[in-house]
Amino acid sequence: METIGYTLFRDTEIPAIALVCLAVSLLIWLLFSRIPFSEKEEGPVKPMRIGRPSRPKARWSRADVRNVCLITAVYAVVSLWKLGSPVFPTTLWQPSFQDDGQDVVFQLPEETAFDAVYALAAEGDNNSNPDAYQLGFHNITVYGSNDYETWDEIGVLDDYSIYQYSMLYGSWDYRYVWFRFISKSDCIAEIGLRSSVNGEHFIPISVYADGGRDSKYPAELLIDEQDKLVLYPTYYDEGYFDEVYHPRNAWEVANGQYMYASVHPLLGTNIMALFIRLFGMSPLVWRIGGAVCGILMVPVMYALLKLLFAETVWCTAGTVLLAGDFMHLTTSRIGTLEPYSLLFIMIMFWYMIRYFFTSFYDTPLKDTLKLLLICGIWTGIAIAAKWTACYGAVGLAIILFTNWITRALEYKKALAVLKDPEADDDLRQEAEHIKAVFPKALTTSILLCFLFFIFIPAAIYWLSFLPDHIWRNDTWSIANIWKHSVSMYRYHADLEATHPYQSSWYMWIVDARPMWYYLGHDQNGYMHTISCFSNPLLTWVGLPASLYVFYEALRKRKAEAWIITVGILTTLGPWVSFVQRCVFSYHYYPTSIFTAMAIICFFRSMEKKDGKWRNLLYAFLAVYVFLFVLFLPATAGFGTSQAYIKMLEWFPSWYFG
Repeated sequence: METIGYTLFRDTEIPAIALVCLAVSLLIWLLFSRIPFSEKEEGPVKPMRIGRPSRPKARWSRADVRNVCLITAVYAVVSLWKLGSPVFPTTLWQPSFQDDGQDVVFQLPEETAFDAVYALAAEGDNNSNPDAYQLGFHNITVYGSNDYETWDEIGVLDDYSIYQYSMLYGSWDYRYVWFRFISKSDCIAEIGLRSSVNGEHFIPISVYADGGRDSKYPAELLIDEQDKLVLYPTYYDEGYFDEVYHPRNAWEVANGQYMYASVHPLLGTNIMALFIRLFGMSPLVWRIGGAVCGILMVPVMYALLKLLFAETVWCTAGTVLLAGDFMHLTTSRIGTLEPYSLLFIMIMFWYMIRYFFTSFYDTPLKDTLKLLLICGIWTGIAIAAKWTACYGAVGLAIILFTNWITRALEYKKALAVLKDPEADDDLRQEAEHIKAVFPKALTTSILLCFLFFIFIPAAIYWLSFLPDHIWRNDTWSIANIWKHSVSMYRYHADLEATHPYQSSWYMWIVDARPMWYYLGHDQNGYMHTISCFSNPLLTWVGLPASLYVFYEALRKRKAEAWIITVGILTTLGPWVSFVQRCVFSYHYYPTSIFTAMAIICFFRSMEKKDGKWRNLLYAFLAVYVFLFVLFLPATAGFGTSQAYIKMLEWFPSWYFG
């Protein structure tokens, strides 16, 4: 792995990391500043004999806050370490011709020997070209000459992905270099020629001839940011995998452009666009929002575990499972929508679980409705970020109905008590209270849930499209959003594409097929590779733990086990039975949250039978964290040798480059 000095103390990263850490620290402080501190839990407001009383709020101890802040801080450092470069060419050039091609000739006034031609693809002014989108480049022929009369073909630039470098390699010595553009849809951020003397700098060049000199896009824009070009780009300096889509959409939103394509809801994209609008376009900026969401998931995970298990040891262990999961790190470090969606999914589950443990028999109805209202708002936010939140919303509905069924059974039991002449006065008084409360409370809750979980989420979803220009000939409207949503659904439902690293749900639950994202090499010969898959211990232990939790939920009817079971089945189930398109390992990401909870539930149950299981938990966590550190070069792109990467390929289906 690269030396600590080179990796940790790059001047361009320190200010960004410090600012983000400060912002996250403030958010965590705001989150926990209102939590009462106590080493004990409070009992229910009013004891109940007929039904299950509301579960008291788990009181946060100082150990809880200490542990969650420590885990969050350590994870934040790893997550932000070499996240992306804040430096990236941003001035864009596009052709100005209408029918014929366009020519640009550069002169090399000093050095003339070069061994590589660089071109960085980008997206330009889509509003200016009604027939096509200004996106990347297409069959740019490059020629060289020393006398400006006889020209030799150097090659053709065409193999590109947006925000990635395309390069021609060879050995040339020319005074003039001619670029012939034939597509008016081209857009380039910068062009460079690498010196063949030592390969350590770009040759100074100037514009000699420009067919669009008097246009809005003179050729000087192709060479005005030579200091921002990178000789040996890695993931740190350019886009990779689905960053050819989401940062591009975010750039379009930030710049008021018509969108090239949109196959997901746009709230997460709009958040990414806000960062771009505030701080400019660069790998660091288009990834930082997702990284912050990944960091915030750590304390939210602790809060979820606090609802389920209360005790500090189990909450801490479960949070370590999230922070040490490969997929969580990899997915929150790439500029995609998953981190936004999953953070919102976790928050909406927190409110529904809180409601699940609340009874409107011993809690004011307005307090229970407040939980449902906030849950509905976060459900709308999550769905507006990505449709996969709809699967989690089904889980919310099951948990909600479980609460209502429990209340109905208690109501039935109360009616039976009132018919029992031997019931004591206190019991009859409680039964009378339940009889009086149930009809109104349930009816009100059901009616308002249509508002909370249908109207409000729909409104949030529609409003999330306001900043966007998706329709060339139409403006924002509910009808247009509906048409666009139908189009998105048809895209996913009818997609017949295949991919060499696609996988199926049964592969996810045993870590059989990682999704390989990226491979590159830097100037020091270090190999940078990124693959997306779970920490093996999460899946290998999580599978039997999940089966055990299913048993506890269905046979022993344990509330915590039931919630975890619902979470696993509703986030994984659609990929088993409903989704038929090409899918990848990162679709397991939401399920991994509940898998971690299942592992904690399993160890907790075993520890109650035999105290030695707690020591096994500590050993398990130690190995888990060791694997997290061991695989960092394969999951986060930190530079290392090829031999090290090959050593990590434990199975034939694991390929990291």
